[in-house]
Amino acid sequence: MDEQGDAMLSSTPVTARLQMLGERLRDACATRNWTALTRADAELAQLLGALDGAALSPGERGALQRLRALHEQVRGECQRELDRVGEALAQMRQQRQGWSAYAQSHDWGMETQA
Repeated sequence: MDEQGDAMLSSTPVTARLQMLGERLRDACATRNWTALTRADAELAQLLGALDGAALSPGERGALQRLRALHEQVRGECQRELDRVGEALAQMRQQRQGWSAYAQSHDWGMETQA
């Protein structure tokens, strides 16, 4: 985010900032836009680091709790996607051995024809 965006965001009430970040997390996760998700998560970490929890109003605390629950859901979805990709890679590694053996046996057939 640029300086103008930072200034505008810092003048936005905490509840609205938490809601905006929640929407960005939800949208990025739904569209599987991992780059945008990473950016929103980093901005959330920065915001949370700057907040004084003791000074939050009840409304801000509620918004923070809703965002915490959403973040946990998004984290779970990220873990499921990581597991899915890991399984796909493991399957590809297993298939690679078969493809390699097939390619070698195909090369052997070519050698015998030569």
